[in-house]
Amino acid sequence: MLSCDSEKLQETLLDLQRTQERETQLRIENAAILEGVSAMAGANNKRQVFNSLLEVLRKFIAFDNAIVLTRDDEASDLQVLMSTVMALDLSHWQVGSTFNRCINGECIALYSPKDIEEFKNKSTDLLNICHSSLITGVKISSGDAMIILMSSEKGHFTSSCRRVLNRFRPLLERAIIDIDYRERLQSLVTARTQELIHSQQRFKDFARTVGDWFWEIDTDYKFSYISASQIANHLIDKDNILDFFDGNEDFKHKFRSQLQQNKSFEDLEWQLFIDEKEQWLSFSGTPYYNKHGLLLGYRGTVKNISVRKKRLFDLQQARQQAESANKAKSQFIAMMSHEIRTPLNAVLGLMDMLSSSGLKHEQQQWLGQMEQSAHLLLTIINDILDLSRIESGSFELFNSNISLSESISLVKNQLQPEANKKGILLECNISELIPEYIFADKNRIIQIMFNLIGNAIKFTDIGSVKIVAQKTDHNIEVSVFDTGIGIAEDAQDNLFNPFHQADGSITRKYGGTGLGLTISQLLIKKMNGEISLQSELGAGSCFKIIFPIRPAIAKIINPEKKISTPLTQSLNILLAEDSPTNQLVAKLMLERRGHSVTITNHGEEAVLKLLQCHKSFDLVLMDISMPVLDGLEATKHIRKLNISIPIVALTANAMQSDQFLYHQAGMDGFLAKPIQPEELDLLLEKYQSLKTIDNIISP
Repeated sequence: MLSCDSEKLQETLLDLQRTQERETQLRIENAAILEGVSAMAGANNKRQVFNSLLEVLRKFIAFDNAIVLTRDDEASDLQVLMSTVMALDLSHWQVGSTFNRCINGECIALYSPKDIEEFKNKSTDLLNICHSSLITGVKISSGDAMIILMSSEKGHFTSSCRRVLNRFRPLLERAIIDIDYRERLQSLVTARTQELIHSQQRFKDFARTVGDWFWEIDTDYKFSYISASQIANHLIDKDNILDFFDGNEDFKHKFRSQLQQNKSFEDLEWQLFIDEKEQWLSFSGTPYYNKHGLLLGYRGTVKNISVRKKRLFDLQQARQQAESANKAKSQFIAMMSHEIRTPLNAVLGLMDMLSSSGLKHEQQQWLGQMEQSAHLLLTIINDILDLSRIESGSFELFNSNISLSESISLVKNQLQPEANKKGILLECNISELIPEYIFADKNRIIQIMFNLIGNAIKFTDIGSVKIVAQKTDHNIEVSVFDTGIGIAEDAQDNLFNPFHQADGSITRKYGGTGLGLTISQLLIKKMNGEISLQSELGAGSCFKIIFPIRPAIAKIINPEKKISTPLTQSLNILLAEDSPTNQLVAKLMLERRGHSVTITNHGEEAVLKLLQCHKSFDLVLMDISMPVLDGLEATKHIRKLNISIPIVALTANAMQSDQFLYHQAGMDGFLAKPIQPEELDLLLEKYQSLKTIDNIISP
């Protein structure tokens, strides 16, 4: 009985001793863990954290080397985070079944690592120092982590070592998390440092190559930074930026005013002279503040814009020269037009008189050819003058309320004889959806129609020419179709260039200057429209113009048509004309129509004649370009004398802008040279009617 009790007591004492040993061991291990945590907390870098961990572990587990591996996700390989062997710092480790067990919390002792899948592809240097290993893993917030303790002795790590490593898992987690955090922080700092270095270098490179001068000043306008000690060979030897402008008080005041507004500013230009050479500097700046919004000063740049200023000045000079040359060209063309029109007026006038002088049939045919050639010359002059004025920018549209259908029909009716002569069909289809009246330049619309329809008839020998006008959305679309010779595709691109036709044979066969389409395109663009072409060689062409509808500015009431009766009232006409030939032509044309003509040689004679007996005249035909006193000044004198006789300009200056000037001077009408019999008859009928009415009112 005593023996049994003695054995139980011995067992109890032995258990108590073991318990006391375990408690002692735990106290030692806990003290080591706390010591390790304390050492890690005071570590300055990840290497110190790693060494503190290894120092604690070596008190309980003997090993030669250690590696910490991490990965961000399950699909990635493990990479070395820390190692006692520098040659292994860049190695990658694939994850097999053994490493997966460790990552999931097991602690494994390997007695022959080289036989394990994860070690098979490792270098001989690694395997020589790793004949046995102790491995475990932990889960951290950024992914997975493992620690490998290595020994050069085979079978070195026992089950006791595994139990110790398991008990030190909290310290492992803390150490690896700390190392990983410091690693990531160090990587971030390194990356940001590199970015800052690159940014600083980039700024220095830009500052060196851009040619700008950088400045920074405080709230007292004193320099706190300048990128160079001089700019544009001007030395910066002042502490205050305002002192930089000594001697230029106006700019100093302007610069200070800009700063005091506490707003960003750009391109404040300063002109200065250095060594008697003009220099231009451009200042830009902006205020800057601290995090509390307190103004700290201003920063900005200065650019030397002397080269740009000179280039701009040269461009302005070149532009002025080009404009002067263009103006001179326009004036020359206008003068030549006038000088050609003046003798052409005599030619056409005398031919008109000759045609009614009882010529033989053959002579009439010769005269018809002469008249046709003279009219062709007049068309060429008009085209060149139009092109010159449009290109120079001195051309304006004179819009009024017009009927588009009447304008197209007018052109169609005038060109109908040409179509009949060639035996081709000329038809016109105008949509009823087109407004009855629009606001446009009637003369230019008619001119475009004459060019397009006239060309279609000219280049069509068999078939037809069709005009189609319709409304599309807010636009008017006019198409001219023909079954003529067509235009080759490679010639269509240049067709709208001045003096250009599809090929030289067309000019030889059909004639023309090649200006019609160019002028039409420029006129359409002036109307905010466009012109297009579809054509096939040998099959015909379609020219289409589209321009926006501008509504008529007021409702137009069609006047009742009156039955006209032939007018036989003779007019007493005062003609002011300096050219003897034109005097003869005008006198013959007027007297042939039953009117009485008195001739004066210039404006001053006309004024004196009207002072003597203005009531004896019914109409004045006034040339514009005359010696002594021109037609405009003569008209102004006449109007100042309160003489209200009708005055009509008789001149070769035929543009509508010229007509506006004539109207401002006090003229009542306009008759272009060369004088066309139809236009002359219309003018005379107007004033014959006025004289008839006056005679009825005051018999």
